Amino acid sequence: MPLKSSFAKDAFIDAAFKIARTKGWNNLSARSLAKELNCSTMPIYSHIKSMKLLEKELKKRAINILLTYQTTKRTEQAFFDMGLGYVLFAKQEKNLFRFLFGSGTGGEKYRNSRSILKEFAFKTLIQKMRDDPIFEGVDEKSLNNILTKMWIFVHGLAVLINNNAFASASDDDLQALLKETGRFIVKGEKSKNEMDKKSF
Repeated sequence: MPLKSSFAKDAFIDAAFKIARTKGWNNLSARSLAKELNCSTMPIYSHIKSMKLLEKELKKRAINILLTYQTTKRTEQAFFDMGLGYVLFAKQEKNLFRFLFGSGTGGEKYRNSRSILKEFAFKTLIQKMRDDPIFEGVDEKSLNNILTKMWIFVHGLAVLINNNAFASASDDDLQALLKETGRFIVKGEKSKNEMDKKSF
């Protein structure tokens, strides 16, 4: 039986996101969506005009969940919480992480996800960094450089965690690794800026 049009769009998006989250994006289809909603495929085709548009909407939702992980206070340092939250997202939301980043090996889907991440997430994270005392006096360009470099490292670690390739590492091991790497990146960027100033 078709859903009432007054709530059909939200119902379709909610159901689609549930499937992507619990079973994976590859298992989302008109048939699986109809089964989830207990309706025929007819309203699916009439309300979902484009899988690309649906995919973008679902990725926004997934990134909002990722942001919640990254902005949740777990330690006394917001910058460290960002990296730790990213890794925990990859560990606890395996299907959403794969939906956003695929296998992490590149390709159009991966580039599109990175673009969406930068559009919707980086602005929020940069603001969190501005409020972190360790970045006092650091300019906007350097903040972006630090966040990008840390994301490159953390993403690689998250891919390993997501694929159970780093299963031997305890949570304490991961935290220590993230802290050590974060310190190197921040100190490296600050030192580079000092060296640039002295060279003129």
